[in-house]
Amino acid sequence: MDTLTAVYFSGTGNTRYITEYLLKKLSGAYESKMIEVTDTEKALEGVKNADVVLFAFPVYGSAPPIPMRNFVHKCGNFLSKKKVLIVETQYFFSGDGPATIGRTVKKYGGEIIGAEMFNMPNNLADCKAFPIKNGSEIEKTLQKARRRADRFAEKILKGRAKKRGFSVLSHAVGYYSQRKFWAKGESEKRKRLKIDENCVGCGLCVKKCPVGNLYLKDKRATPLGKCVLCYRCVNLCPKRAIRLVGSNPPEKQYRGPTGKN
Repeated sequence: MDTLTAVYFSGTGNTRYITEYLLKKLSGAYESKMIEVTDTEKALEGVKNADVVLFAFPVYGSAPPIPMRNFVHKCGNFLSKKKVLIVETQYFFSGDGPATIGRTVKKYGGEIIGAEMFNMPNNLADCKAFPIKNGSEIEKTLQKARRRADRFAEKILKGRAKKRGFSVLSHAVGYYSQRKFWAKGESEKRKRLKIDENCVGCGLCVKKCPVGNLYLKDKRATPLGKCVLCYRCVNLCPKRAIRLVGSNPPEKQYRGPTGKN
């Protein structure tokens, strides 16, 4: 049986959820395992030894998260002639989301054998323009995502998986409608994370931050300016003391697709 290593990044659980579901559907054909992209050495070893690699990630402004971008370059020497699948999650649309990583994979000689996009629930808890939903409110969205994963898995097993997001039109939509503008301010956005005065210094955000952007100073969480915009801490803080895009703390937090975040 061929081996499949899924390297993923998931801020609040959406990408992890759909990746786990997809791997279950492929379990009869592949011996698979999932590794968080931030576990760099383990992920590198997994890519090196896999017959098939699956990269799974959300997009922010049609751009992949920084940890995933960096990792694909780090493992580039292992991608030559390697078969690669791409899973991308989004709230609304991304245009060429899967291809943002796929183009790098191709540069290193990897062969894209399938790519798919999945609409998942919103996690922008401090942005009132996009309401947060949990529990039964998101079940229809999750059902649609699972059905798409069912179809994607079936096509993978038959060797006929589509490569969504790789067309010229998709690239134009992704770049000109989102990524071009997002990229200009990404560095500034990474420094915008704010900790409000009601922080009690519980340390949960410090423990859960995937890139070590937070530490405790004088019993208060303090950012280092290297946020990767995943919204994990914003949605986890028990005092709702953290905000990123919005000017006010979240009124409601996203609990993830399983309700456990």
